[in-house]
Amino acid sequence: MNPKISIIVPVYKVEAYIHHCINSILTQTFTDFEVILINDGSPDKCGEICDYYATIDPRVIVIHKVNGGQASARNAGLDIARGEYIGFVDSDDYIDHDMFELLYKNAKQYDADVTECGINIVKDCSIEPIQNNNEFENGDNLVALKGYLNNGYRNCVWNKLYKKEIFETLRFPNKLYEDGFLAFKIYYLTKKYIFIGKSKYYYIQRINSTMSKQESFSLRNLDGLECHEERYHFLRERINEPSVLTLSEFHFFLAILTAYQNLLNNTQIDPDKRYRNDLKNKIEKNYDDFLLNPNLKKFYPLVKSSKLSINVFNFIFMNYMNGLNYLLRTYSTFRELYNFKLNNKS
Repeated sequence: MNPKISIIVPVYKVEAYIHHCINSILTQTFTDFEVILINDGSPDKCGEICDYYATIDPRVIVIHKVNGGQASARNAGLDIARGEYIGFVDSDDYIDHDMFELLYKNAKQYDADVTECGINIVKDCSIEPIQNNNEFENGDNLVALKGYLNNGYRNCVWNKLYKKEIFETLRFPNKLYEDGFLAFKIYYLTKKYIFIGKSKYYYIQRINSTMSKQESFSLRNLDGLECHEERYHFLRERINEPSVLTLSEFHFFLAILTAYQNLLNNTQIDPDKRYRNDLKNKIEKNYDDFLLNPNLKKFYPLVKSSKLSINVFNFIFMNYMNGLNYLLRTYSTFRELYNFKLNNKS
């Protein structure tokens, strides 16, 4: 007989955390589950630890595979999952003893495709609850998408329970921010969505984790922008709800600006402004839509300047983002621009 829930846990170099993680799953008040531990070629003792838990609890299934990244590990778990519902836990995190009972109870009661709870951010010795407000959301895919676009933490795949059918045609891409590439597709497919404002998932904010490595920007970080762009076009082609589309468009534009700023701060990655020029052209390509978005009013000068050369746009961007009021300093700014353009003709 198949279990009610399959809990997928990708494992890689988390020897100091994995016991706490697995124990928090095995001691759940809801007991009808399988936990799939995917040892993604971890070079430490994580593989041995996974095998140990399989010897003491028949609900534990272990997969050993060549390292391929978190996305491939999760996909390997999805490929063999037998549960009616799917849950994910990262192997350096842990969960409250009743998280899956709470999620499963509400998933069954409301026949929900996605059921979600709040989270706790654990950093050093402090715990910060996120959306621990006892609020309850019940709605369709538009409700799910609005909540997701208004709250970045709903982008993650953990702290949720999914009907298995959601993943019939979906798998994680081998990219940075792989959760993001899947989240909007999941929410779009959701017919019934439930959010429970109780923080039951504990996310450990590690200094050397993937999500916290913001200081070492590389071109791979542009995957984040690709995710926003893909989401923007995906939703525009499929729904007509203005509140969702303007939010998606707003985040896409901010992702362009963030990527541009990171390239400015790391000019050795983009010495000939090739990637910055690509970003400028993305703004120009979506020029009319960006100018109609009420959430982007304060960025209209940057949108309009996207039609200028990359050198001029670069100049305006640096000054505008440093706090200059472009609208009130039109004359002096354009005088400087004129001189700047002359100097860059040679």
